[in-house]
Amino acid sequence: MKALVAAGGRPRRPRSQGTAALTQAERRIAQQAAQGLSNREIAQALFITEKTVEGHLSGAYRKLGITSRSQLPAAMRPYPQGAR
Repeated sequence: MKALVAAGGRPRRPRSQGTAALTQAERRIAQQAAQGLSNREIAQALFITEKTVEGHLSGAYRKLGITSRSQLPAAMRPYPQGAR
């Protein structure tokens, strides 16, 4: 693992589910989508492509265990410590 980091690589994140499993980009995009922004609006705000937004949302849905955008607000709510 030290060799990977020394070579400029990043170690894999431990596999988990829920908001703790989201990357920073997935979390930022999922939060904006949960607030009602469209993929186009998110892409324009972050200076990325809509395809990139779609990819991050897809990963977020998988990690959050949801299948639709309407489930995002509840899935992104913080849980009390120890509740999940």
